[in-house]
Amino acid sequence: MEPASSPPVDAEDGRFDDIARLATQLCATPMALVSVLETGLQIPKASIGIEATTAPLDGVICRHTVAERGLLVIPDLAADDRTRMHPLVTAKPSLRFYAGVLLASADGSPLGTLCVMDHRPRPEGLTEEQAKSLEALGRQVIAQLELLRERARFEAVFDSAVDYAIVVMNLDGTIVDWNEGAVRILGWTREEICGRDLQAFFTPEDRAAGIADKEMEGARTAGRGIDERWHLRKSGERFWASGEMMPLRAADGSLQGYVKMLRDRTAERMADERLEMALAASGAVGLWDWMVDTDLLHGDAHFARLYGLDEKQTDAGLTMQEYQVHVVEEDVAPLRARIREVFDAGADFLVEYRLEVPGEPLRWVECKGRMVYDQQGQPVRFSGTAIDITERKNHEEQRHLLMQELSHRVKNTFAVVQSVAFQTLRGIDQTVSAALQSRLAALSRAHEVLIQTSWSSTSVAELMERVLRLEEEGDRFQLGGPDLVVGSRAALSLSLLLHELATNAVKYGALSVPNGLVRVAWRVEDSSFCLSWVEEGGPPARAPERTGFGSRLISLGIAGARRSELDYTDAGLRAVFHCPRTALELD
Repeated sequence: MEPASSPPVDAEDGRFDDIARLATQLCATPMALVSVLETGLQIPKASIGIEATTAPLDGVICRHTVAERGLLVIPDLAADDRTRMHPLVTAKPSLRFYAGVLLASADGSPLGTLCVMDHRPRPEGLTEEQAKSLEALGRQVIAQLELLRERARFEAVFDSAVDYAIVVMNLDGTIVDWNEGAVRILGWTREEICGRDLQAFFTPEDRAAGIADKEMEGARTAGRGIDERWHLRKSGERFWASGEMMPLRAADGSLQGYVKMLRDRTAERMADERLEMALAASGAVGLWDWMVDTDLLHGDAHFARLYGLDEKQTDAGLTMQEYQVHVVEEDVAPLRARIREVFDAGADFLVEYRLEVPGEPLRWVECKGRMVYDQQGQPVRFSGTAIDITERKNHEEQRHLLMQELSHRVKNTFAVVQSVAFQTLRGIDQTVSAALQSRLAALSRAHEVLIQTSWSSTSVAELMERVLRLEEEGDRFQLGGPDLVVGSRAALSLSLLLHELATNAVKYGALSVPNGLVRVAWRVEDSSFCLSWVEEGGPPARAPERTGFGSRLISLGIAGARRSELDYTDAGLRAVFHCPRTALELD
């Protein structure tokens, strides 16, 4: 900085000019300087009587003020060892007097300096009143600098939110500021839009309806005004906006204006409309959201029609009792238990129940849903779909009736076959006749199990129960294993195998004595199904002396896999059967 013959004002925006001028008047000096510190540089913000330029902090006199951390007064710069060789002190005319205060933030970080200077030394320095005044002015500069810093932070956030249009208005709805996101979304520059009314980007129909005023009223009275509607870009193109308007209030709570934030959600809106059209075409799927904060369920028009409810009330929100008003009474308790599992444990929701809507046939619905959580892991809403499955249920009922009829006929057929076999084998060894009839009975029971599942897959556990528990010594079987699916082909094979093993156990093995028992276990090992048969408490097991049909049946194993391991021990028979997992599930 260099001395100047006239007192020009050098300031970035004039913000600190009055403070610099007031400092010269209060301290009776011809020069004053307000500067800030940034990355090791002293940057002038306002000066009186001196031309100041940005310079390294290490090369300016104010660095001693920074080091002093308070008020620094140097009555004669030429007589002070710290400054006597400084270029501004040795120059003509020279600086001889200096007084400065440090500008520091609340945490003590240096922000800059405020100083006054004179061409002549002042042995008396500053009076006490002048020192206090300079320090008071320094506090004013600090306050201004903090405001500038806060404004800079605000503007950085304001203009970096490019996905959001942020519009600031005064009390009458005149736009006073407009971020970069608003430029991108709406099309007007800040200079083009500021000073215009908020309704500039509202559609003609919304202007006529006074929507902008209603949004401001909502912001004033409720703290927010919802904005979910079509808006206009500068080009006249319409887009779907999603956002809200909020009040701007001063520290004392007085209303200063409004801020409106919105996003362009046109793509999402079009996707929703396409989904709505698809749902309208299907007429069978309803969407619902159960909001956690209000404990109200909101459903779309399809949901309302499916449940026989008023569409507007369903959209506005219904209590649990209100939306379940047409649920069949005996289905209500199971339904609410499943809902409670979702709210208590976050369980997935899948339930079927019936609706008795007045004037309409009984209706079955299937509801699927899940809890949605925010970033903090707190539940926000329970959302899902409701589907009309009445037609499917009717088909299932018809199929069940057909299967019951088929079961009746199959039983009759097996009875006829057993009778014919008995008549045919009359006079032949009764053990042969009894063996054939028991095998036919086992096959009949396997068919019964499959008919219960529409001749498709069943569970291994159910098959075991049906086949073994109905044997003569059924209560002496201990069964254990995972819940696995077995196809119809493997079920028939497994039934005959188990029956043959059980028959041998009754005749020769553990079940031939009062205290014997059989442990039957199954598991999955890699890609194989494994069944183990262990007899305990019976006589020693001995391999058969000849190979008959029963022995051949056992050797075939499960579904013809021929992977049978038979161990005839003194403790009883130990048998293990393996088959591929895929073979187990074939129908």
